[in-house]
Amino acid sequence: MERALARGGGAILVGGSGVGKSLLLATALERASDAGRTVLSVGGASWSSNGARAQGYGSLGECLSSLEPSTLSGPAGDRPVVGIDDAHLVDDASGLRLHRLVAAGRLSVLATSRRDAPAPAGIDKLWVDRLIDHVDVAPFDRAALRDVLHARLGGHTDAPTLERLWAATHGNALMLRELVDYAVEHGSLRPAGGVWVWEGLTDPPGHRLSEVIRLGLRDLGHEERELVNMLAVAEPLDLDIAAAFGLGHAAESLDLRGIVAVRHEGTRVELRLAVPLSRVVVASRMSGLTAQRLRRQVADAMESTGPQQPEDVLRVVSLRIEAGLVPEREQLLVAARAAVRRRIHHLAERLCLLALCVAVPGKPPRRGSVSDFGEGTQALCRLVAYAIRTSDAPADTLRAALLLGEVLIGRGCHEEAEAVFDTALSAGVEMERAEYVAAVHARVVNLAWRLRRVQDAGAVLDRALAAVGPGEAGVLHGSRALIAMMSDRLREAVEIGEAVLRTGDVPPAVAQGLVPVVALARAELGDPVGASELLSRYRGASFEWDPDAVVLLEALAARCLWLAGNLREAADALDAPHRYDEADRWPALLQTVLARARLARLCGRPQRAVALLRQAVAVDTAHEWPVTRAWPLAQLAGALAESGQHAEALRTLVEARTVQSEGVSHPIADDEIAFDRALVLAHTGDRSGAASGALELADRAAAGGRPMTALAALHLVARIKENASYRFQARARQLAASCGGAAARAMADHIQALAEADGQALIRVSRQFGEMGALPLAAEAAAQAARAHRAAGQRRKGREAWAICEDLLSGGACALPAWTVNESRGDLAPLTPREREVAALAATGMSNRDIAVRLVVSVRTVENHLHRIYHKLGITARQALHRAPGQEPAERGAPVTAG
Repeated sequence: MERALARGGGAILVGGSGVGKSLLLATALERASDAGRTVLSVGGASWSSNGARAQGYGSLGECLSSLEPSTLSGPAGDRPVVGIDDAHLVDDASGLRLHRLVAAGRLSVLATSRRDAPAPAGIDKLWVDRLIDHVDVAPFDRAALRDVLHARLGGHTDAPTLERLWAATHGNALMLRELVDYAVEHGSLRPAGGVWVWEGLTDPPGHRLSEVIRLGLRDLGHEERELVNMLAVAEPLDLDIAAAFGLGHAAESLDLRGIVAVRHEGTRVELRLAVPLSRVVVASRMSGLTAQRLRRQVADAMESTGPQQPEDVLRVVSLRIEAGLVPEREQLLVAARAAVRRRIHHLAERLCLLALCVAVPGKPPRRGSVSDFGEGTQALCRLVAYAIRTSDAPADTLRAALLLGEVLIGRGCHEEAEAVFDTALSAGVEMERAEYVAAVHARVVNLAWRLRRVQDAGAVLDRALAAVGPGEAGVLHGSRALIAMMSDRLREAVEIGEAVLRTGDVPPAVAQGLVPVVALARAELGDPVGASELLSRYRGASFEWDPDAVVLLEALAARCLWLAGNLREAADALDAPHRYDEADRWPALLQTVLARARLARLCGRPQRAVALLRQAVAVDTAHEWPVTRAWPLAQLAGALAESGQHAEALRTLVEARTVQSEGVSHPIADDEIAFDRALVLAHTGDRSGAASGALELADRAAAGGRPMTALAALHLVARIKENASYRFQARARQLAASCGGAAARAMADHIQALAEADGQALIRVSRQFGEMGALPLAAEAAAQAARAHRAAGQRRKGREAWAICEDLLSGGACALPAWTVNESRGDLAPLTPREREVAALAATGMSNRDIAVRLVVSVRTVENHLHRIYHKLGITARQALHRAPGQEPAERGAPVTAG
């Protein structure tokens, strides 16, 4: 806006409600006034100013009439500036008069206008005739939202909180400001362990926030109000259902005003409230009878048209419950299973409890309450036992109890889940073998993985195998294989699985439990090609598998393909499942998101990976193997480092380490986290720490029989630590020989070429990585070839190699890592890993005490670290930390030179 004023004409800001147009306008007018310009404000364009040259008017006509001819004859820099908030409300005559004055070079204009409202002809002609700039003001994206929160809170916000705030506001500046102010005031947004944390709205928002949202919904007609109320209690709503209630025109007008968001999915058109917070506010202010009526109407309409999406049954049942009705037990269980698939575990738990309460004679269900049986785990078990014992359909009630056990696992209540499984399976009720086996599988995995009670899991498994007999034990063998893999007994897992798969015609329930486990174990053992072949054999029959199992199969297929060196086929595999949904309407497994993010990074698109992982870190992983809570955070840290956001990468790495220390894990997840930790350290300048961590990972992985991981770790060391490759080139060759696929060969060739400083060999390695689709590694090898040729005095070949590197980088999606760009510079004052963590947290504005709490050290220790950091970096204050070398390297966005 300042540049537009300097050019003479000015600018008009156009956007939806609440995106910050008025605040931007007021700030720009204040700066113009402070710079000595005469400012004439119209309508709401105002600010706090002591300047004598600022004047306010009620209308544009009054403003223009007050102008003296002598004030309109100066140079462009001295023209009066007219500020107009809500220029779409200006009358036509005043708009045309303003246009004439601006066209004659006598006035400058700064204005705002709503996107959904037509502006007068004179206002539109200003930007159509290029007299002023037309500036679109959009809601904040996730990156901007993070920066705004940091400025407002003065500290780092954890990744799940960022995603929750984004989901609540969709980046609307007004809603974000009001929500953050409300949450801070009421203590739900609070610092914890050195970061700001928010679990979401647990109560209806306060008066001010409600009133701000209500103002955005003023002036609604009767039909518009009815549709807004309907969306508040029953979104998303099919446009066809809205039209059936005579609200089609209301949907169109609300869409134009930006109050309703429209989403197209094939032939289906869905409506939602554009600002998610509006739903909470409107619902909280609605009459209970109105809400009940609307819920019943929508549920009846959805039921009359038949379910079109898998989650439609869940929505119908939920609406009926909220309307005060209690559906049949079978409907409740179908809806609960749908809620589990969508990861809405709190709703699934409520539905299961209602299904159990329905079975209790003489006790009308009260929305899933167990208060009649006491409190805590024992009360839950008493309810389960009593419901099964007194039910007129004990088998159905047992199904509800077993599903409740699975739901509790998803909620992270692992002890409660085990108690419910134990109570239900000990009830002595006959059930189908398949259901029994599935329940035992869920119980065993919970015991072995989440509760670390491997011996108890084995005992449960042995009893179940004896009960079902060898003919029906296939799924339970899959449970045993899964336990072996999570306990780092990969060969045992493969042997168990292949013994069952070799028998021939394997039922789908057995195959979907065994094939992913065996494939992952084989890939980790260094046979990604064989693992890919195994997955391919069963892919054709996977249409009989559960949706989650199909998605997991494709995610693991992609992992095996990129380990084998075929990134393009890996991308095709990830595009195969139809369950992946960008809008999170039908969420994919986290394993799929992690696979997509890793593939994006390998192909040189770290920003795409960051966008995927920001959403993934807010998703609960309690029920999904092999993902742990820290894994997505560590990969996010790696993607941030690769995209040049080094300070945030280090902060996220600290968060991942904290989460990892508090939760359960397994060797494969630990390997992934350790690799990304080393990568982050390397990108942020601590190459010694990165190399040390990567070598530890290589040793640990090799000892555990995971040669592919060990080779990848050695490859990272060779890339980041000059002259280190010659020490383990033979070891790398040995590891590559025990692995299959082009990726292992390329990494071993790269290590050897670096050890020998062979420019031609490095060019061949660059081609190998390029053919795989790994463009960042291809460009890095070409840059290293250029350096090797120059060192050997072969300048022409050096220029040719650099031309190859530049060609690979020409798309702009990736850049050379800092260790390649600055290999000749070296580290003048390297920080230790702990010093880098302290520096990154201090750079965000955190106090020494907050840093001490976050890192579990004393305040004096933090002060000592900062003293050493200042000395090493040559700075004197923490304000300079974000500019210090290695914290946010300036070279990331700068042109890369061959030198």
